[in-house]
Amino acid sequence: MKWPLRPVMLALAIAAHARANPSGNLPVLQAKVTHPVLQDFMGGCSLRCAFFWETVGGRPAKPAPELCDDDAMTGWMAPQDWRNSTITFRLPKSLPSECRDTPFYGLSVANGMIGTLKDFHNHARVKTMTLSVNGKPVALLRLADTWKWQDFHFETIPLNQGDIIALSIGEIYPGKDPEPPVITEIVLQGGH
Repeated sequence: MKWPLRPVMLALAIAAHARANPSGNLPVLQAKVTHPVLQDFMGGCSLRCAFFWETVGGRPAKPAPELCDDDAMTGWMAPQDWRNSTITFRLPKSLPSECRDTPFYGLSVANGMIGTLKDFHNHARVKTMTLSVNGKPVALLRLADTWKWQDFHFETIPLNQGDIIALSIGEIYPGKDPEPPVITEIVLQGGH
């Protein structure tokens, strides 16, 4: 009679471990908080030096160009039901030969609605995201609750034509208003 209980106990233990360690075996990367997000310092060198990509977000996925527009006054708002919402960067299906195996080694995030301090506090901000490349989880990103740039670096991943980078929202910092989370900008780092 004891044998049928073992699979149940094992399943309960696995579920408890998953709740205690939601990233599983993924590396957990803490944000390196840097300088304030200011319009005068938007843009610069990034993975865009190698090629452009299409950015979509939400469920169902809709174009999200404001995530990569070098504008500190615009932001992408997740859907009202933001849980497990994903931001996707789709690389072109054809790349010049010199862009094959392009290094991707980090990203910078301007988290929240940066416009004014009131906007920042009123809207929710992202607390955790899972980074995946071509459907394979790479790392759990833990963002700080700040209006400054947050940098993440990881082992270099070679990117090629048609590759897909995805960021899935896990947790948020709630805002004063019942607004879904906002991200002002995401800069993919690599290409050099």
